[in-house]
Amino acid sequence: MPERRGALRVPVRGIAVVGALPGVIENLSRSGALLDVAGPPIAGVLDVELKLGSDTGRVGARAVRVERVADRWRIAIAFDRVDSQMREAIDTAIDHAVRAARRRHILVIDGRLGRRADLVARLAARGMTPLVPRTPLETIDLLTRTQLHVNMCCFGEATQELRTLVADSFPWVTAIEVCDDIEATVERAIAA
Repeated sequence: MPERRGALRVPVRGIAVVGALPGVIENLSRSGALLDVAGPPIAGVLDVELKLGSDTGRVGARAVRVERVADRWRIAIAFDRVDSQMREAIDTAIDHAVRAARRRHILVIDGRLGRRADLVARLAARGMTPLVPRTPLETIDLLTRTQLHVNMCCFGEATQELRTLVADSFPWVTAIEVCDDIEATVERAIAA
């Protein structure tokens, strides 16, 4: 089994039962997990039941770190034995978490409808979440929603007033110019 230190770890939503101790999965890698459980584990090899989405299975593991946090216990485990079905569920959960983390919101403001539609489709295909505001007020609304964390705006045909407003009021937003080479625009947006 590969060493957990240095392995890609992702936050996941899942349930864990260590022996008889119920808990939740805080993060997961191909080689182990960080669990938050109700009590300290018994030393030695652990029998851990994991539930990731609709997949449930058992893994053999050993505790590599145990910390008490208030009335709970955080246990870092390294997998010793994982069957192929659970390995597939772990890989799927990691893949979904990585894709979700890469999905970034981006505003697309362009009066040329065909070019805008093409840009939106290509950005979505590359894992971004394009948002197309219809008015300057909707642009401001989307930029101020904290749950969206919009930090990029693609400007095609847009008024200079709107460009200035975004630059002055939202200095953390990176502006990307839309050009007729849509793939080049997409590459610049992803690189930014």
